[in-house]
Amino acid sequence: MVILSSESCLRQRSNNKGRDSGGWLHGGSGSKIGLSLFKKVGEMGSVGNICFPSVFRAPMDTQVVWKQMKNKSTCSLMLPLNHAARFSPIFCKLSESGIEENPTSKRESKSKDRMEDYNTAMKRMMRNPYEYHHDLGMNYTLITDNLIVGSQPQKPEDIDHLKKEEGVAFILNLQQDKDVEYWGIDLQSILRRCRELEIGHMRRPAKDFDPDSLRNELPKAVSSLEWAISEGKGRVYVHCTAGLGRAPAVAIAYMFWFCGMTLNTAYDMLTSKRPCGPNKRAIRGATYDLAKNDPWKEPFESLPEHAFEDIADWERNLIQDRVYSLRGT
Repeated sequence: MVILSSESCLRQRSNNKGRDSGGWLHGGSGSKIGLSLFKKVGEMGSVGNICFPSVFRAPMDTQVVWKQMKNKSTCSLMLPLNHAARFSPIFCKLSESGIEENPTSKRESKSKDRMEDYNTAMKRMMRNPYEYHHDLGMNYTLITDNLIVGSQPQKPEDIDHLKKEEGVAFILNLQQDKDVEYWGIDLQSILRRCRELEIGHMRRPAKDFDPDSLRNELPKAVSSLEWAISEGKGRVYVHCTAGLGRAPAVAIAYMFWFCGMTLNTAYDMLTSKRPCGPNKRAIRGATYDLAKNDPWKEPFESLPEHAFEDIADWERNLIQDRVYSLRGT
């Protein structure tokens, strides 16, 4: 099996052949190929990028499975990790922000420093091996037919893409203002484009790399997500900065509380499609807060690690009622 390095990925990007005007890399028959931006340390070597070229040779024990999703072809690559692991496609809207420029330029150097600092903090605080590569543009994964989890949109054109290609009707942003400022995102231009395209933009900020903040904000964030999905106007795009912590946690909590899944089932479903490391304990804590909201309850910290990974029907009904009550708050 051949895994291209980050450098090879950039070379692929700089070649306009096999690339449409929107910045997507194409496979055979015009199929959009997902770019897997993350790989696990220990399973596949050091953390970096995996890029699937438009033409590649698959080893004998690797299968390329083509699926039809709403008249669009997507490519899922079955990677032979112990001959079992499966990676779903992560779509990457490649940035036009100057990858082809002189690598010694000050702008590129500052961007690289920001990414290194961010990824160092993420590894230290979240204790997972994943990385965010801002220079490769917005990336996202379709979790269910009406729910997408991804990284931050970086420019108005990303909003155009989400509307036209994915039928997004609502965006739920979990970033704080300082997150947006750190990456130099012009949020106002993104909000203007959302208004022009009649996309509802909602904000439920939670502090990055902070499980306590995530636990506190999950009920309101899930309330916004549940409402947007119930409107039935189109897909909901949930994002934080990298789409690796806060956003997947909100999606998992929604599936746990409203789709009749256990926490582990919802967690495994999402992470099998989008490799990431959302904080399961924060989701358990938020579940406890909603289901056991009385002054005499046993402290969450004293409960066993598996507590609130599943809930009774009456607890789920109570959680749903309390989440419904948070609409508009």
